[in-house]
Amino acid sequence: MVYFLFMHNFRALNSGYFLNKYFFIGFIFLSLTVMGQELPPVVNYGPNQFSAGNQNWMIAEGGGENLYFANSTGLLEYNGENWNLYPVPNNTIIRSVKVVEDRIYTGAYMEAGYWERNKYGRLEYTSLAPLFQDKISDGEQFWEIEFLDDLVAFRSFGGIYLYDPVKDQLKRMDNPVGQPISGMFQLKNELYFQLVGNGLYRIDNGIPQLVISYEQLKDRAIVHLFPLGNDLGFVTENSEFFRWDGAALKKYNEILSARLSYPNIFSALTLKDGAIILGTVGKGILHVNSRGELVNTFDQSNVLLNNTVLDLFRDSSGNIWAGLDYGISMIDPDSAFRSFQDNKGEIGSVYSSYEENGNLYLGTNQGLYLRRSNAEKFVLIEDTKGQVWFVDEVGGYIFCGHDTGTFIIEGNRATKISDRLGTWVVKEYSENIFIQGHYNGISFLKFENGKFTDLPMLEEFPHSSKFIEIDKNRNVWVSNEHKGVFKMNLSDSLFLPPREIRNYKFSEKSGITSSVFRFHDTLYYSSRQQIYQYNDQTDHFTADNRLGEILNDIDRISGKIISETDETRLWGFGDEGIFSVEPAQLDQDYTLDFIYIDQDFRNIAVGYENISRIQENMYLLGVANGYVKFDLPLEERALNKIKLQKVTVNKLDGPSEEAEMDVAGSFDYQHNNISFHYSAPVHEKYLNAVYSYRLLGLTPNWRKWDDNPVATFKNLDFGKYTFEVRARVGDKITETAKYDFIIERPYYLSNLAIAIYLLLLVLILFTIHFLYKRHHKRLAAENERALKMRNLEAEREIIKLKNEKLEQDMANKNRELAVSTMSLIKKNEFLTSIKKKLKDSEGSPKVKSVIRTIDKDISEEDNWKFFKKAFSNADKDFFKKIKAQHPELTANDLKLCAYLRLNLSSKEIAPLLNISVKSVEIKRYRLRKKMHLDRDTNLTEYILAL
Repeated sequence: MVYFLFMHNFRALNSGYFLNKYFFIGFIFLSLTVMGQELPPVVNYGPNQFSAGNQNWMIAEGGGENLYFANSTGLLEYNGENWNLYPVPNNTIIRSVKVVEDRIYTGAYMEAGYWERNKYGRLEYTSLAPLFQDKISDGEQFWEIEFLDDLVAFRSFGGIYLYDPVKDQLKRMDNPVGQPISGMFQLKNELYFQLVGNGLYRIDNGIPQLVISYEQLKDRAIVHLFPLGNDLGFVTENSEFFRWDGAALKKYNEILSARLSYPNIFSALTLKDGAIILGTVGKGILHVNSRGELVNTFDQSNVLLNNTVLDLFRDSSGNIWAGLDYGISMIDPDSAFRSFQDNKGEIGSVYSSYEENGNLYLGTNQGLYLRRSNAEKFVLIEDTKGQVWFVDEVGGYIFCGHDTGTFIIEGNRATKISDRLGTWVVKEYSENIFIQGHYNGISFLKFENGKFTDLPMLEEFPHSSKFIEIDKNRNVWVSNEHKGVFKMNLSDSLFLPPREIRNYKFSEKSGITSSVFRFHDTLYYSSRQQIYQYNDQTDHFTADNRLGEILNDIDRISGKIISETDETRLWGFGDEGIFSVEPAQLDQDYTLDFIYIDQDFRNIAVGYENISRIQENMYLLGVANGYVKFDLPLEERALNKIKLQKVTVNKLDGPSEEAEMDVAGSFDYQHNNISFHYSAPVHEKYLNAVYSYRLLGLTPNWRKWDDNPVATFKNLDFGKYTFEVRARVGDKITETAKYDFIIERPYYLSNLAIAIYLLLLVLILFTIHFLYKRHHKRLAAENERALKMRNLEAEREIIKLKNEKLEQDMANKNRELAVSTMSLIKKNEFLTSIKKKLKDSEGSPKVKSVIRTIDKDISEEDNWKFFKKAFSNADKDFFKKIKAQHPELTANDLKLCAYLRLNLSSKEIAPLLNISVKSVEIKRYRLRKKMHLDRDTNLTEYILAL
């Protein structure tokens, strides 16, 4: 009884560190971990990865393949990419977790409740503590949660509480004897519980019914309950297996329990095939098959982070999750892969492998190791310590190429048959003749009389010969990382210089990690960048070949290509995994298959990658700390959906704000920095999800695949957007997850602002139109005035021209008048002079007659009329003007005025009037009187001014 209560006090008080120490001391020399154990893939998650407490007490799975862990610091959620921690309000250890539809129920120290996801995708807690009829007992903890008949059952040591989510009511189930409840188990549609010191009970119609009495069960603490045929099976805390047939309790698997040395079992689960997985304290995880045989041991010496397993859980994909006292581990028991991990470095990196009749040989950087069929341990074969490059069967013999030479392997014995320094490879050249490639050339082995003879090195060929091929004409082909490919026609002696040697260079490509290989009776040379095919008709290598086309898009890490012995399949090595090429079934093409085991895990030296077919469809891949085995073809596994986990927005340099997930987002223009968090859960060791996304409205192009589960966009313009993201797992692509959102317009581009802008624009246009119209009107008026001015100027110009013409005409007429006047004057002067001369001889009547004729001519009225007419043409208004001002003037006065108007002197006027000059002066004087001119007024100037 004391031991039983002590173990349950361990659970209740969480004094795990004491027991861990105790069990490590007790079993440190009895470890079941054996070198050479091949295990399914295991993935570990340390506390530094999920930033939470070390201990993980219970595990559950929710919709969307999210995992939930009852962690020592709160509820821990894992969505396949990110870990989220949700502490309970009282910040205590969460002991239990159960997912029921959209709720995650948890039990903790003096606290029980459930979590629901809010509109932002975050979990929010609702406490059920107020529903307890009596207050939760001081120190009470809820260790287990089950769901049955629409009720949620919480178990503490003090009792079982049933919560009805529909009615939001909680009640305590009757305890038959009031003893502490040590365990609660759901088996199909029935709920069982164990009372300390009182047996195992089943609840029927809400009433506890005794199933196994204390007298039969005694102090054995049940850890796991499971169906065993028609019986009830269970495992106890000290590794005992029992079956209950309804009447008697029978122990079974006693040999296994004894072999395990009865370790403390803390959790267990049953697999579909009847196998049981046991979580121990101090010995890790034990896998026991349905026959009671120990299949695998997972512990800290091989794969686990810690040897104390607090809970085991199998998810919907078949993965087994282990909540450890330190960290979390995930086991993939259904994986096609099995691996041996040499975590202690006892074997080293595997460079070559070969299996015969179940005996597995590993050539490593520390020697040649053998694990015999059905054995558990690898053993170093004597005398092979050191670097092994090659181990394989050639011509019926197992050869080992070693740093120190060549060995023949027979069982667990190695016999050195060549001391040549560094043997890369051994191949059969002809019957009983074997060719060896060394660090510094080629040599031959000859088998005769029951033993191998090591022939001398081939002369005049000192080059490293890592890869060798032999064609049908016995030509030897050797690839060298620095020299390219050599083709040699050897002499019959095999060690004399070759009859012919030709070197094919590939200077444009790096030869590092290159190789030469045969596939389908065709020779190829491979560099990291290119595959070349040899054409025997042209005796050249060409890059134009179908094999090269197929491999062109693969990111190969080296030029090493491995062709299987029967040339039915090729193997190559990429960054994301390894690939194989084999002939297609229905045509003459090739099929390419990719196996995703990335280089970060393989981690073998580049150029020394290796893979061997050890059984018909089983392959062994050498890695840096062991090997990985798998069978072909690989089974395709279900692809999980990609899901948006969280959307956050923020201002520039501002804090992030979560956005609602179930509705389209609408963010103001300042919150134009947005981040999307997404995941596609992939719980596999060798395979990860990579993502590609695009933002419609920004670009229609998908981003390059990468493993970052967050996409961020900054300084987005306003508008409508659709974010789309998809995941690629291996060569499969998920459906697209979408999120629609809007970046609203800034206030200065809002509809109201645009309406105001339009109104202002209309006003501006109207104002511009008004001003333009006014300006146009003013401009038209100005143009009209200008036109009028131009017309006026034109008229003035015309008038001016007319005036000028008139003046010219006047000048011409004045000239004519002047000429006429001067002619009259000259004529009258001439006649006057003749008259004077005739008067001197005036006696004769004829002379008198002539004088009378002259006088008549001088005073001839016709002369005046002619003058007056000419004068009027030149100055037509003169007589009117002067008559208007001086109406009293006579005709003779007007005649004198006309002559004065012509600015004629008295002397010039006298002949015209046929009077003397003195008489002219008298006339002028009389004219002044008639005109009433004063003395100061010049008569001539006055008349000219009229």
